Amino acid sequence: MRKSGFFPRLALVNLARNGRFYGPYILSCMVTAGMYYILKFLEHNEGLDTVRGAMYLKSFANVGCLVAAGLSAVILLYANSFVMKRRQRELGLYNVLGLEKRHIARMCLWETLFCAVSSILGGILLGILFSKLTLLVLLKLARVPVQFGMEISLPGILETAKLFGVLFLLTLGQNLFRLGRSRPMELLRSASAGEREPRTRWLLVLLGVLTLGGGYFLAVATKNPIDAMLLFFIAVFLVIIGTYCLFTAGSVALLKRLRANPKFYYQTRHFTAVSGLLYRMKQNAVGLASICILSTMVLVTVSTTIAMNIGLENSLNEMFPYDIEFIQDLENQPGDPMENMRQIHAAVEGSGGFTDSRYYTRYWCYCGVRGNEIALNLDQDCVRIMVEVVTAEDYARLTGKSVILAPDEVLACPQHLGDFPADFTVSARFGEPGLSLHVRETVTETVRYGSTILLGSDEARLFLVAADQAAAERIMDLDTSRSARQFRIQMNLAGNGFEEKMDQTERLVFELSKRDDGVSFTSKQDNAQEFYAMYGGFLFLGVFLGLLFLLATVLIIYYKQISEGYEDQKRFQILRQVGMTEQEIQGSIHAQILLVFFLPLGAAGLHILMAFPMLSKMLELFNLFDVKLFALCTAGTLAVFCLIYALVFVLTARTYSRIVGSTDRR
Repeated sequence: MRKSGFFPRLALVNLARNGRFYGPYILSCMVTAGMYYILKFLEHNEGLDTVRGAMYLKSFANVGCLVAAGLSAVILLYANSFVMKRRQRELGLYNVLGLEKRHIARMCLWETLFCAVSSILGGILLGILFSKLTLLVLLKLARVPVQFGMEISLPGILETAKLFGVLFLLTLGQNLFRLGRSRPMELLRSASAGEREPRTRWLLVLLGVLTLGGGYFLAVATKNPIDAMLLFFIAVFLVIIGTYCLFTAGSVALLKRLRANPKFYYQTRHFTAVSGLLYRMKQNAVGLASICILSTMVLVTVSTTIAMNIGLENSLNEMFPYDIEFIQDLENQPGDPMENMRQIHAAVEGSGGFTDSRYYTRYWCYCGVRGNEIALNLDQDCVRIMVEVVTAEDYARLTGKSVILAPDEVLACPQHLGDFPADFTVSARFGEPGLSLHVRETVTETVRYGSTILLGSDEARLFLVAADQAAAERIMDLDTSRSARQFRIQMNLAGNGFEEKMDQTERLVFELSKRDDGVSFTSKQDNAQEFYAMYGGFLFLGVFLGLLFLLATVLIIYYKQISEGYEDQKRFQILRQVGMTEQEIQGSIHAQILLVFFLPLGAAGLHILMAFPMLSKMLELFNLFDVKLFALCTAGTLAVFCLIYALVFVLTARTYSRIVGSTDRR
C-alpha cells in the first residue's frame, strides 16, 4: 500500500479503463487550452502593434481571453462532475475493499495530475501549432499585410498553464469535498438509486414564463439602437433565467401533459420514452437548458459577425458616400470657400485627379420642437431634433431639381417626426417671437454627407431647403452660439481600386500638409483600414467564440447521452425480459432521443427569432441597415448549426444505443 508507484499506476489504469469518459474530457481540455493560448498569443503579439487597427484586434483578443477563461471553467467543472458521478460505485468498491478515504484521495490526486499535465501540454502544443495560421487568418480578415515568421509566446504559455492549473485544482478540490462527505454504501447504491416522480412546480413555471416573456418583450419592443445596446444584456439575463426555469419545471409539466393524453402515451415507443424522461427530468433539465443557451450563443455571435463583415462595404458607403470630403468651419475659418475649393481641386489634380466633385454650404444645429414651434434652445418638454438647412441653389446643384422659393417658404423632409405641420415658427427660445415659415412641399431626397458609427437611424431630423443664403442664415442665426455653418466639398478620386486610391490619398495628405487654412478632411480609404480591422476582428472573435460554444454544446450532449445510456440500460433489459421486441425498443429509443433533440434546438431557434429585432437595431449602430442580409445570415447560420447539431446527435445516439443494448454496467 505504501509503495510509491502504486497510486500512480492505479490512476493510470483507472484513466485507461474509463477512457469513454476521460477521453472527451481530456480532449476538450486540450482544445480549450489551445484556443486560450492562441488568444493570449494574439494579445501579446508585438507584430500586431505595427499594423493599422491593432487596437481593435488586441482588444478583441483580450475580450476573447475573458470569455474563453469563463467557458473553460464551465467545461472542466461540468465534465469532471459527470465523470466522478459515473465513478461513484467504483470509488465505493475501493473503500469496501480496504482503501481508506485518504488513499482514494491520493489516487484522485494522481488522476488529476495526469489529466492536467496531458491537457495543458497538449493544449499548448496544439495552440503553438495553429497560432500562426490563426494570425494569418486574422490579418486576412482585417485586410492588412500578412506577416511571415514563426513566434512562440512565452507569456501565453505561462498564462495558459496558470489558468488551467488553477482550474484542475478546483476540480480536485471538488472531488475531495465530495469524497469526504460520502459513505461507502451510499456510493455502492448510487448507481441503482431511483428517483421519485418530480412534482410540477407551477411557481417556477410562472417565473419562467414571466422572465422569458420580459426578455422577449424587451427584444421586440426596443426601437432605438442605443437603447437596444443598453438593454441587450438585461434581456439576455431574463431569457437565461426563463430558459432554466421552463426547462426545469415546464418540461415536467409538458411530459405529464403528454402522459395524460391516452392516444399519445399508450403507444409502445411513447410509453417508455415519456416515462423514462419524466423520472429523470430533474437532472436532465439543467443539461438541456445549457445546450439551449449555448446553441443560442453560437447562433447570435456567428450570424451577427458574418452579417457585419458581409455588409461592411455598404456600411462604409453609408458613413462615407464619397472618397474624400473637405470641411471648412465658416464660423472659425473665415477664408474664402471658393478660393479654398480651387486650391483643393488643384492639389487633387496633382495627386492623381478626381472623377466628380460637388460642394454646398450646410447650416445645422440641435433644436427642440414642440407643436408647431422650433427653438434653438432646448427645454424639458420638447423633442430633441437635428435641423439641417441648405439653400435652393445648392439643393438644385446637388439633386438636379430646380426650385424657386419665397423668403418665408421652405422645402421640408421630416424624419421620425410624425405629422409635421405645414406652418411653423423658428425662434431662439420657446415662447419668444420668431421667424414664421411655410412648408411649400415635403421632399424625400436629402443631402448625403455621411453619418457616424454611433448615430442611430431613428434619430429625429428635419431637413430644410431655404430660398437663398440670407433666408438660411435668418433661420439659423437666431442663436449663433448653438448653430454651425460648414462649407463642404465632396469628391470621388480617379484611382482604380482601394490600393490605388489609398496611395493617392497619402500623396494628397502630403500636399495639403503644406497649407495652413484650417480646412479639415476625411478619407473613405483612410478610415476603411480602421473599419476593416474592427469588422475583421469582430468576425474572428465571433467565429472563435462560436467554436468554443459549439465545443461546450457537443461535450454536454455527449455526456448527457452517455449518462442516459447507463441509466436506461437496466430498464431496457427488464423490458426485454417482459417481452418487448428489439424493434419496439429501438422505436422507444428513437422517440426519446427525438424529444431530447428537438427541445433545446427548438427553444434556441425561438430565442434567435425573438432576438432578431433587437439585434437588427444594434447592428444599425454599425451602419448595417440591411435587415434582409442579416436575416439571410441568421437563417444560413441556423441551417448549418442544425446540420452540425443533427450530426452530433446521430453519433451520440449510436453510443447511447450501444450502451443500452450491452449488458455491461459501470
